[in-house]
Amino acid sequence: MKDFVSQRITCPHCGNHIHLDIDASMGDQDYVEECSVCCNPIHLNMHIDHANKKLELHVDSDNEQIF
Repeated sequence: MKDFVSQRITCPHCGNHIHLDIDASMGDQDYVEECSVCCNPIHLNMHIDHANKKLELHVDSDNEQIF
């Protein structure tokens, strides 16, 4: 699996497509990236599935609450 991946995602706030460069060399990550169009925070949760050699990226808005 590649350590660096370019991925196109949809901003959960404005709906525009943006490109992200994802660094998978550090393992699973949970971080916030700013939308380059509307400047709102985007919550990204990345999981590396080593068994299937896949990268899972979950995208949501930063203000969603978990109960």
